Amino acid sequence: MAKIAALLTKIQGQRIYFDANFLIYFFDRTEPYASVVSEVIIACDRNTVFGYTGDVAVAELMVFPYRTRDEIEIARGKAFFKRENFLTVLSHDSAVFDTASRLRAETGMKLIDALHCATALNAGCKYFITNDTGIRSTEALEVLLIRDYLD
Repeated sequence: MAKIAALLTKIQGQRIYFDANFLIYFFDRTEPYASVVSEVIIACDRNTVFGYTGDVAVAELMVFPYRTRDEIEIARGKAFFKRENFLTVLSHDSAVFDTASRLRAETGMKLIDALHCATALNAGCKYFITNDTGIRSTEALEVLLIRDYLD
């Protein structure tokens, strides 16, 4: 719990962007990562951190429930993202796509990863939490790897 406590202290009061894998770990209760992501979700629920994600992350999360036609999980996913005063889901406009293109050109990230980063930057997020080692920190956005906070 010491590493999770350090993470929560670090991100307290900050805008945090949740990558799709973060959300999938939470929904699927994927161990060993569920312990870390659940604590961050609780902090978001308590408004001690301010959670953001993008429409593309929501779409990535919803693929499996739609594929399996699991109506309960589909409803659970939709309800999660509609909760008020909890998590801000951002759209991806042309300016965000332009920034994503620039990030891809400058860093070599996959376009989908660059789109997530551009969305986070546009929202003023300080941290981006993921387990994807292909996503790179920038001067304005620090990438935090979930695996680094396992106790």
